[in-house]
Amino acid sequence: MGAALLGALVVLPFGGPARGWAPTPHITLEASIPEDEASVRGDVTQVRLFFSDAPLMRGASIRIVDSSRKLMRSSPPVQDADDPRQLSVDVSSALPPGAYVVQWRCIADDGHVMRGSFSFEVAAD
Repeated sequence: MGAALLGALVVLPFGGPARGWAPTPHITLEASIPEDEASVRGDVTQVRLFFSDAPLMRGASIRIVDSSRKLMRSSPPVQDADDPRQLSVDVSSALPPGAYVVQWRCIADDGHVMRGSFSFEVAAD
């Protein structure tokens, strides 16, 4: 019986129900408005992030920084009432033409802190 049990333990990871199993990734940024590397014409007064799962609001942050590393004034992040996977910030006044980096941080439901950034440009009219 001991050999049969050992054989089952050896076979299971390679041919049993675990086949194709992969750890699920932590929360990820799936999309944004403005999009990463986009050139936007017109007023940008909000930045919206779309995550793979609903982040916890505790510790969530979204910062918008211009090319001279100046932090742009914006509201605290808000979770969308209809889709908790979306977070947004409102910019105090429309962003002037230039390059921007959005830096985000959130905590996944499993407690892991996730960070990332993306860039976009506001084009002159």
